[in-house]
Amino acid sequence: MKQFEDFLSEAHRLKTHYASSITLLVGLETEVITTADFDYLRDLLKKYGNRIEYLVGSVHHVNSIPIDFDLPTFEKSLSSLTCADTSHNTELSRMDTFLSAYFDAQYELLTRFHPEVIGHFDLCRLYRPDLHFRDFPLSWVKLRRNVQFAIEYGALFEVNAAALRKGWQSAYPGEDILEV
Repeated sequence: MKQFEDFLSEAHRLKTHYASSITLLVGLETEVITTADFDYLRDLLKKYGNRIEYLVGSVHHVNSIPIDFDLPTFEKSLSSLTCADTSHNTELSRMDTFLSAYFDAQYELLTRFHPEVIGHFDLCRLYRPDLHFRDFPLSWVKLRRNVQFAIEYGALFEVNAAALRKGWQSAYPGEDILEV
């Protein structure tokens, strides 16, 4: 907590120092590893909210496993989930379950905190850049729900060119999400 307080103090010192020449906003990017992190974020915002001017709402974990660290860790996250219908435990149904869990965590983040910016909306397909969300009916419904909810409260969506460096043909979010 001390490091965070030091960061806030320095950020606001710089904001004051450069106020005559530039506008600086002090924000933070969220992270949710387990549901306990939602409570931690709530407490953090309650304590320091007047010094945090915006949130970037991002999800980097599914089932408490990082999805953007490397391909083996992504695969571990994907395989850690069991499908609701075990008779259809195929790669496609596992992916739909994975994507669904991602978009559910994102939705909880959106509904609880209304982040001003949605970070890398579709990071869940980092290692599957050619994945088409429409091929996953359950996930597609949740994706559209999240986009609609964020639009309704006025969120902005980050456009992140890091995806190009990682082999994508477009930035985050992908074209199918931009269409929504």
